[in-house]
Amino acid sequence: MGPVSKRLRTAALGRRIGRFFVMIAPPTIGLALVVGLCVPAAHAEDCASLDIHLGSDAGYKDVKCESSDSMSEGTSATEETIRATDSRSIFLIRHDGAGNRTYLHQSDTQSLIKPVFEKSEGWTSAPGGNKFLATRFKGWFKSTGSAFECFAFSRFTGHVDHSMGYRHAIYGFYCAAQPDTVSDADVRRLIGALTFNFE
Repeated sequence: MGPVSKRLRTAALGRRIGRFFVMIAPPTIGLALVVGLCVPAAHAEDCASLDIHLGSDAGYKDVKCESSDSMSEGTSATEETIRATDSRSIFLIRHDGAGNRTYLHQSDTQSLIKPVFEKSEGWTSAPGGNKFLATRFKGWFKSTGSAFECFAFSRFTGHVDHSMGYRHAIYGFYCAAQPDTVSDADVRRLIGALTFNFE
């Protein structure tokens, strides 16, 4: 593992991407309350056991996968992470799944990803594909102090009837130590390598 890869891995491990769940209140109350679910430490998984998958077209050999389940106040949720790294880049993918009495409140891509970085700037649209929204930016991880060329992506799927929420959110980012912005071709290739077992 190269020094850039090690710094990127440490940076991505140092902060967790936040998520927001909405608890579906009993019909007699008719209100939806935003609740934060306490997520236990994730455990290492065989990547094939996850509901999200990163294909070989992404070009990564060092791929780590984690998953966790949580319950709080009668609600439940699942969380899956794929972390792919090489000597110059990191590709981090998250899947949040709403469970019992919950749904995910849709957020824009920038809001989902921005808290992971110490600093970010230059957010501009990028090509998505497969119903993903994507945006390019320059990001600094707290632990590295260096700027990386990045893109972030998100997709909400599985609309919950009679609500404004969704069952699944897939989101994440790619960052590389390179002088130019991430190309359209790389954005499309990496998003195209991401598949999932739900809709």
